[in-house]
Amino acid sequence: MKSALILIAAAFLSTTAAHAKTMKLPNDEFAIASITIPDSWEPEEVNNGAAGTSPDKAVYIAAVAVGSEKGMNAELDDTFDMLKEHKVDLDKDSKKENKFKINGLDAEEMVYHGKDEDGPASVSITFVPIKDKLIVLTYWVSTEDEAKHQEEVGKIVGSLKPTS
Repeated sequence: MKSALILIAAAFLSTTAAHAKTMKLPNDEFAIASITIPDSWEPEEVNNGAAGTSPDKAVYIAAVAVGSEKGMNAELDDTFDMLKEHKVDLDKDSKKENKFKINGLDAEEMVYHGKDEDGPASVSITFVPIKDKLIVLTYWVSTEDEAKHQEEVGKIVGSLKPTS
């Protein structure tokens, strides 16, 4: 089974949404990367990154910069805590791992299936090394609505790039 982000990255079109906000990761002052999230997804700054939710609430995506293995482990703990708070029950046995590229950058992904309050859901946690840091992309989607959002999520993921 192909991973969610691999399929989304493959579907990425080089255009970006007309009304979108480019956010710096981890922040404007120490940016190592940027990602563009459509305004309709209500992009917001989160600790060391950015996040947004599709207008129909079917998709959540976040990109967070971490600087060490300790930071990565803390981010993973935060991600799993956030999912638990939102009543996302992941099937740990469904875990799949994939490697692919985002804009020429190496990416390693863990994909889980499970369920949330709305039914079947998938969660992808992807690690993208940039400079001496790591971007952690978290993608949580209602399985029923995944195909509907594939192109737009592909644009968001495809917009991830290092700053100069």
